[in-house]
Amino acid sequence: MIWHIENYRRFKSEREALEALAARAGWLTPIGWRIDSTFRVVWDADISVPAGYRPITLIYPNHFPFSPPQVVPRGDTTRWSQHQYGAGGELCLEHGPDNWHQDISGADMVESAQRLFLGEEPEPGVAAEVASRHETTMGQDFRGNRSRVLMTRALKEELQNLPEATMAPASSAVIYRHNESVVRIIASVTLPDGRCWKDEVPEITELGFAQDIAILRWPSGRGFPPINSLSAFNAAIAELGITLPDLSYAVVVSGESVRVFYLSTDDDTVSEVAVIPAMPFMPRLDTNHETLAGRRVAIVGCGSLGSKIAVMLARSGVGGFLLVDDDLFLPDNLVRHDLDWRDVGTHKAQSVARRIELVNPTASCSVRRVRLGGQESSGTIETLLESLAASDLIVDATADASVFNYLCAAVAISKKPMVWAEVFGGGFGGLVARYRPSREPDPASMRRAIESWCADQGKVLSRPAHRYGGEPDSPAIADDADVTVMAGHAARMAIDLLIPRDPSIFPNSVYMVGLAQGWIFGQPFDTRPIDVGSPLPEPETVEDVEEAEADFEFVKKLFTEYKDAASGGTAGS
Repeated sequence: MIWHIENYRRFKSEREALEALAARAGWLTPIGWRIDSTFRVVWDADISVPAGYRPITLIYPNHFPFSPPQVVPRGDTTRWSQHQYGAGGELCLEHGPDNWHQDISGADMVESAQRLFLGEEPEPGVAAEVASRHETTMGQDFRGNRSRVLMTRALKEELQNLPEATMAPASSAVIYRHNESVVRIIASVTLPDGRCWKDEVPEITELGFAQDIAILRWPSGRGFPPINSLSAFNAAIAELGITLPDLSYAVVVSGESVRVFYLSTDDDTVSEVAVIPAMPFMPRLDTNHETLAGRRVAIVGCGSLGSKIAVMLARSGVGGFLLVDDDLFLPDNLVRHDLDWRDVGTHKAQSVARRIELVNPTASCSVRRVRLGGQESSGTIETLLESLAASDLIVDATADASVFNYLCAAVAISKKPMVWAEVFGGGFGGLVARYRPSREPDPASMRRAIESWCADQGKVLSRPAHRYGGEPDSPAIADDADVTVMAGHAARMAIDLLIPRDPSIFPNSVYMVGLAQGWIFGQPFDTRPIDVGSPLPEPETVEDVEEAEADFEFVKKLFTEYKDAASGGTAGS
């Protein structure tokens, strides 16, 4: 867009407004119009100030009047104002992108610049402050700081508890390197009394490395140590009777203020490192989610669907996981999995556990690299089923019939709830279902009810094209968005089970969720609840008392023989 050609009337009104301003304002001397090197139309002028004048250029962007003009120094690379984007940069005026309106003119911008100059220097040699019309964000403030230290709320509180004029000499910081920044997080502090305090941050060394940092609690009412040289810095600390160890970084705490310094023995210098302050606590989950910390969820199948469900539950506060999957994470899995290239070639379950630790460091994970229904020993499967039964909830994310059958047995024995989900090949929809003991039919009966419902609609239930282990059959076609939608529904249903509510927010236990038009779905987000009925009544049994007593005596005899054999063996049998 070349606005001054396409909108010539506006260009004319801009010229007239600047001419009128120059005619009535004695502080403005116009220079003239020109085209700059980027083909923008600009206007040069001089603004008189108490100490002389300021040469300015008013730059109209090519998409004016939809965005504001800029006022910049003309041929001067010094810093004129505290309200300026760097030396020689654009002035931050009363009108900007955040409050711009097309009725504002370039003449208004020039007048705003004059008010800024006069406000900051009302008389020659007299400096004053002009209030800012806005605050910058933390992200804007830290754009120029590559080296950063993150302050957590827990760390700030612990540092405030340190006695004054003391040092914690062995504080460990985990360092995460990125292309644009190096971030240090103080994960543990050895306190003066020898105790070790640890923050709730992940200590995964393959993502960074550890470094010792000295922490000093500075006496209140005493200024921070001087930083004009390392010698002067150390001398001020020595006055407190403290000898600073030979470390590269020091944290100095004085009152509520925390500053971090880089100490260079090579050139006897001290430079300050940016500190990301601890943010005030703002709850992002309701108090009901606090109960999730004591819940343990078994995720069977750590593929695309299972990985997302697991991480969603970890973010929601679930404190314990059992992750079951024997498969490796391969490059082709990247298209819709929660893992990334850092995990290629690893076992999915192990890497999902690491992913959970990164988003919820307080969560504990048990990993079983086992395939239910695969070539495993009976003993392995037996112990796995026992571990599944010890969980508060079982999630089947495999879409594998043989796995589903094993899990049916696990919930029948343990009387624990189960959630399962599928993404249909083709990405047009999926299924999410829950089983609550004594409130829904057993999962196998529910599955038959789902298939019967589909048959009644004249649509056979679509089955996945491969098992959760990733056989080389044709994989189900679905993208990350499809999988994420179904994972979100499954996680939401799981949370509803883990935080007891009566009634549940889900009036039905099974939902077919459409993601596109196709099969039974008329359009995206077409959701079909399925009523699976009530649990079947337990069959009445008439016990034969004499037969039951005989069976009991037989079992009792076996235990007696086991006890006698054990007592005759070696100690510890």
